[in-house]
Amino acid sequence: MKERARAGWAGVLISAALLSACGGGGGDSTPSPVQGAAIPDTLAVVAPVSNELGTGVAFSTNLASATGLTFAWSFGDGTSSSEAAPRHDYAKAGEYAVTLKVTNAAGASKEVKFSAAVNNRTHVQGLSCSGADSSGWCWQAPRPVGTYQYDHAFVDANNGWSVGEQGTIQHTTDGGKSWVNQTSGVKTTLTGVAFVDANNGRAVGEYGAVLRTTDGGKTWALQPTPSQLSSLSIQTDGASTILISSYYGGTKMTVDGGVNWIEGTTLQNEPMLGAEGVLWEASYDGVRRSVDQGRTSSVVMQRPENLIGFNFSGRNAMVLTSTSNFVAGNYVQTYTTRRSLDNGQTWDAVTAMGLPQNGWSYVQSLSVTSGTEASAVISDVLYRTQDAGSNWIAQPNPAGANTVHYSRPSRANGVWMRTYYLSTTSVTEISTDSGTTWRQVPPMYTGNTLKRLGATIWVARGSSGAVGLSTDGAQSWTRIGGPDADGEGKTLTSTWFFDAKRGLAVNALGDLLATADGGLSWSTKAPKLAAPQYYYNLPNRLQFVDDKKGWLQTSDGILLLTDDGGTTWLSAVQPTRRVSAYQFLDATTGFALMTDTTMSQQQLVMTTADGGRTWTTQAAMSSPGSPYYSGLQFGSASKGVLYGPGGRMMSTADGGKTWTGRFFGTGNSARAVTYSDTGILWAVGDSGLLRFSKDDGVTWEAVAGLPALPGLNAVRFVTPQRGWAVGEYGTVLATADAGKTWTPQTSGTQQTLTQVQFTDSRTGWMIGSGGTLLATGTGGQ
Repeated sequence: MKERARAGWAGVLISAALLSACGGGGGDSTPSPVQGAAIPDTLAVVAPVSNELGTGVAFSTNLASATGLTFAWSFGDGTSSSEAAPRHDYAKAGEYAVTLKVTNAAGASKEVKFSAAVNNRTHVQGLSCSGADSSGWCWQAPRPVGTYQYDHAFVDANNGWSVGEQGTIQHTTDGGKSWVNQTSGVKTTLTGVAFVDANNGRAVGEYGAVLRTTDGGKTWALQPTPSQLSSLSIQTDGASTILISSYYGGTKMTVDGGVNWIEGTTLQNEPMLGAEGVLWEASYDGVRRSVDQGRTSSVVMQRPENLIGFNFSGRNAMVLTSTSNFVAGNYVQTYTTRRSLDNGQTWDAVTAMGLPQNGWSYVQSLSVTSGTEASAVISDVLYRTQDAGSNWIAQPNPAGANTVHYSRPSRANGVWMRTYYLSTTSVTEISTDSGTTWRQVPPMYTGNTLKRLGATIWVARGSSGAVGLSTDGAQSWTRIGGPDADGEGKTLTSTWFFDAKRGLAVNALGDLLATADGGLSWSTKAPKLAAPQYYYNLPNRLQFVDDKKGWLQTSDGILLLTDDGGTTWLSAVQPTRRVSAYQFLDATTGFALMTDTTMSQQQLVMTTADGGRTWTTQAAMSSPGSPYYSGLQFGSASKGVLYGPGGRMMSTADGGKTWTGRFFGTGNSARAVTYSDTGILWAVGDSGLLRFSKDDGVTWEAVAGLPALPGLNAVRFVTPQRGWAVGEYGTVLATADAGKTWTPQTSGTQQTLTQVQFTDSRTGWMIGSGGTLLATGTGGQ
């Protein structure tokens, strides 16, 4: 196109020469001025603001015609074009300042600018992300999410939802194999979810949050409710009748699909929603019943004796009570079954025969299946009745079993789970017919609770918060949320990404891992390279200066070096030196903070000029009982800082030979310090510490206008303008203006974040506790 433009101008010049030679134009008369095409003041670049790497960006203008105009595009990556509407492929993700200069034949010109963002979402496609369309921060591990999910709902074996921390709503259409984040519009914890069909559902959460969807969760809308309740759960009966109750007492109920809500305070123990909108509660004074949506309640079964079990199914309700008498030197239990077949309006009572009379017996749970059938667990033995509670028959425990434990899934009448040991083997079984038959199922989660969501759909929750899903009647299980069972060992303690795809990491077990797909999958490159993290208090830390040359500080203070990208490693320090921090400026020049582990216990600032093979002492910083320093950071071979507990800060201008104490302005400890540009340092630490220096650490200032923040653990800049700070409770802050302002980003987790790294302004990763690995292809936005 440039060649064509030059040819065109050449043609104009030749034509002018011919006119002159022929005497055209009237001899010596002054030629008329050239009239160029008008360039409007409203000239603007037309292009997508957000683009994806590898797809190309189509640029054009708002001009009605390009005739008589020339175009000079600068794409912000060192390339240009003279086309009127070029298409440009960027080689790397990032933000690009695009400039267009339009000139007419008269030489008049106008220049406009445009900012084009190029995202890189290859390594986050299909993951659960904090933003829509794979934007924000996305869960690479654990999957699908590492947040605590409080409740699940399924309408069939494929379609389900889960809700949890930070307003998280997840949706699956393949039985939990993959999950997609749905935008709830709130950041409060969601604690309950219920769907009546594939489209209509509700979610509830803290501070009285009630959300409704009519399109399967594509959109969620907040619904007005009378007041705020905490720790909410939700029960539904069809699309219109909804009960929301609080663990701490109080109810909200609607019978018109949420148009009107009735607030109740008479039921305090998370009542159960029964047939025809009746609410039931077993309380200290007996069995309570409400028929007016919780406005009022009445005791339909007084508690003159020990109320040891209550349950209902449809309109059939049953209460099991006991009295204790001292007979012939022993306590003897007598049980009574009280029954209602009309939703609690009338009751009768019969003596329950066949139950243990031992005075030390205790009822653990009662399940009603119909008007005549029920089952109960008493002292770890399951009893069953088929005549409405008159006669109970013990169901035998497995032969040879010891320590049999029974549990009843939430609101799944007639279903029991039992776990026991045969010798040293743990066995888990489920019965769906009140204990008549049992079938063994695979072990689930330690300390689990079981919930039945459909004929074959089960959810098990472990004591750690991990959640498993079964869609085949509990025959097989898939982890669908919460912390990974092996999260501690899988937790990454340090990462280093060479580019958007290739990276290395060290896990808490000390294994060196490698990825070639941007963190989606990892393979072991060097097992047990470092000491296990939980044995020592130093962090593992990787640093590379190119694809080959790198270093690893291990949790036990050993510094290793590699010249082949991590395939082989050599020890870089003497056995009597323990490294607590290090930094390399290039392949040869580096600094380290070491402790002499001999009798002196001195803390030393060391330097190397050969990539870490030999070290020279620059300064002895401490002796036993003197101040201790935890980290160092250098911006050049001469200027750097040391930092330590209690706001301790020192700077050097001679490569670490001499150090001067500096006023840091706070007693909070810095946890990490980094350079963003020449002379400019950033420090983060305890209690939301975020401070900066413009003179290599001589003076320090606090960032103004920040809200109260938890502790920050890491800070990193990918350009002088763009940086991120991360810390406790999933805190992420980002700046795009060299730190003048910091904006919170939604991480989608409450886990502590310990490290952040970007290879360009859009592609980055964060690691944290509980095996957390989050990635972004949109700069976290």
